[in-house]
Amino acid sequence: MEPREVNGRPGAIFRDRDGKVVNTLRLDILDGQVQTIRAVINPDKLGHLGPVADTWTVVREANQARRPGE
Repeated sequence: MEPREVNGRPGAIFRDRDGKVVNTLRLDILDGQVQTIRAVINPDKLGHLGPVADTWTVVREANQARRPGE
């Protein structure tokens, strides 16, 4: 996770272990409280941030890591 301003608001860019973009999060804050959390996972909308990860591969690898005996 890389804390970052996303569309002018506080947020973060999430990357896979190779540094490719997986998704972004943006927080809408009012009076010091989070009102909305917005996420973007559409690879067509993430390309301007750098190379984009194959999300299904990331999910598959994460699931396999949770089941080391299989």
